[in-house]
Amino acid sequence: MISADMAFSGMECIIPADEVVEAMYKVGKSLPIELREAALGGIAATRTGKAVSKQIFGMEREEAEYAKTI
Repeated sequence: MISADMAFSGMECIIPADEVVEAMYKVGKSLPIELREAALGGIAATRTGKAVSKQIFGMEREEAEYAKTI
């Protein structure tokens, strides 16, 4: 949401967006899966994050990740 607000406000960035995305992707891939925000760590690991995951997927995130492997 913040990125969209910044884009719509006309804010100019010195670093091109594609370079920012590439850099963020490389950093994310270098982190262990337990620390990645979209995996088992960060906000996904909070009580609310787990509840939202259960509402969306019908199971906890860890169960969903395990289900993908079988």
